[in-house]
Amino acid sequence: MNSFSKLSICIIAIASAGILTAAAQDTLQYDFSTIRINGLEVDKAYTREQIIDTLGEPSIEDEHGYYYFTYISTLVMAPAVDTTRTFRAAKEVADGFGYIRKNGDTLRFQVFFITSDRFAVNDYIRVGDPVTKVYDMGGQTMEEEDRSRIYWAPEGSPEEPWIEWNCYPAFYYDDNGIITDIELYYD
Repeated sequence: MNSFSKLSICIIAIASAGILTAAAQDTLQYDFSTIRINGLEVDKAYTREQIIDTLGEPSIEDEHGYYYFTYISTLVMAPAVDTTRTFRAAKEVADGFGYIRKNGDTLRFQVFFITSDRFAVNDYIRVGDPVTKVYDMGGQTMEEEDRSRIYWAPEGSPEEPWIEWNCYPAFYYDDNGIITDIELYYD
């Protein structure tokens, strides 16, 4: 190996190490001390207007035990391969956020299910991201035995055996390790 090749390998190794360090440092700009969706903290009260200002106008507002805001989105898939025409497959998905009605127009954010990439947990992780990002948030995790979902709890949550995992968000993922759904729903 000539000295140019050795130098090239060293430069590539140093650059790669810097990129990895930068990626790890990227998580330092986020707050993982609680559970938030697009800035709204779970188990905190908001007015209807505050919720709409943050999440947008819901497609549906409904009340069934919880007061729900549902957002309908159309996900466009990759173009199909066809030499005679170009078309894209699409599917409609719904994201829902449940609130307990408090005094008048005050709603306490309680539960959610997310199936699109429109909303982010802690402004960091979305549907479509690699599930490994869950571990970047620190805190505690518990992976289901069938490897279909990972629960995440922020630092300071109760430790095992007292932790109730169904009170924390579950990140469902496919065989490729890509998040397909995120939900927090407990009774």
